[in-house]
Amino acid sequence: MLRAIILDFNGVILNDEPLHFRAMHDALAELGIALSRDEYWGKYLPLDDVNCVKAICDDKGVRLIPSQRRSLLIRKAGLYRGLLQGHYPLFPGAAQFVRRMAESFPLALASGARREEIENALLAAGLNSCFSVIVAAEDFKHGKPHPESFLLALSRLNSSLNGKSSPIHPEESLVVEDSMGGVVGARAAGMMCMAVTNSYPREKLHAANLIVASLQDVDADCLRRLFEERP
Repeated sequence: MLRAIILDFNGVILNDEPLHFRAMHDALAELGIALSRDEYWGKYLPLDDVNCVKAICDDKGVRLIPSQRRSLLIRKAGLYRGLLQGHYPLFPGAAQFVRRMAESFPLALASGARREEIENALLAAGLNSCFSVIVAAEDFKHGKPHPESFLLALSRLNSSLNGKSSPIHPEESLVVEDSMGGVVGARAAGMMCMAVTNSYPREKLHAANLIVASLQDVDADCLRRLFEERP
């Protein structure tokens, strides 16, 4: 039985992955580190900024001292804010999907984005009251495809219930993701996963239990049936 939904943020609700790439690309370029679009989408997109920078530098054999790494992360965050210009582009149907699901299930976010970025976007979109729990980059150590963020989100959801119902188990939870790493992390957490093809084509997301082109036409009954019909 479906009892809770955990959503990724960037690439599922907020259509800003191209802005994150541009900001990371430009911040790295200032240090003479090249990052292509294919590299970013192929390997680094699911990672939070700290792990993204670490992975890129490891792969390119670049060693940054702590002060350089801190400066790079601050610079990237500033470039991202500048690219947003106070505008938060949502995917078509994403806000409506969140509001519909919040009427039936407790919702959590599990994202590699910074908490400030998430909260600002949710407030601007009028979605902040829909989520019982937000797990952001500051809250966990191991990024996707590790399952830590999803399991932490579920743990905090259960805490928010205050004993009003029995604990929600991973197999009663649905993750909504847009990346291969996110899908792998959700499945590793023992959760069902619905992937939306906002960032990658369907064939890249084959490990998900359900793949959709958009959240616009997904309703609660469709998701309940997914759990009822699984082997």
